[in-house]
Amino acid sequence: MDIHSAYNRAKEMLIDGATYDEIKSCTGLREKEIKRIRRNEIDSHF
Repeated sequence: MDIHSAYNRAKEMLIDGATYDEIKSCTGLREKEIKRIRRNEIDSHF
């Protein structure tokens, strides 16, 4: 999985309510990166 599709998949999973552990196992991203996606791209829109 390339980095762009991993970020997009993580973003979709965050919106759907997946846990950090589920996202890490599916995308291979670090928890730090997932939190950054949540802070910059998800929470800023709500």
